[in-house]
Amino acid sequence: MFVKDFMIKDVVCAHLDMTLKDLLKKMIDCKIGGMPVVDANGTLVGMVSDGDILRHLAPQKQSVYDFFTMITYIPEKKLDTTVSERMNETVETILANRKIITLSPDDDLNEVVATISKHHFKKIPVIDENEKVIGVISRGDVLRMIYQGIIENL
Repeated sequence: MFVKDFMIKDVVCAHLDMTLKDLLKKMIDCKIGGMPVVDANGTLVGMVSDGDILRHLAPQKQSVYDFFTMITYIPEKKLDTTVSERMNETVETILANRKIITLSPDDDLNEVVATISKHHFKKIPVIDENEKVIGVISRGDVLRMIYQGIIENL
């Protein structure tokens, strides 16, 4: 079994200049927990997940910083304040600088399982030779293929 045989081909992508409000609406409307992020040319630049968004929107706790007797006090912020302040920020603000792990449509199930196991991702983008997103593989997709391709034949 190859990635191209069971990847999700109807991929929903975010764009770097999309606001967080638009990103959240798209994720909720499409009932997805993450998506690839592409630039203006459609080239993959990262992945964004529901966890990335939640970490970015987490309310700020009260903090006190002492910079050699110059004390800075930062008051606690509530969730609704943080959310309203950040909804017009762009997707680019929450992308972490990390290496993007991808799969090829010609990778086999062994490679997919090894990649997901090693990196602990919920979704991995599938790209073509031009680094354009052509699919996504999720943990659930992999488990279904293991069941259908191996377990049912035992």
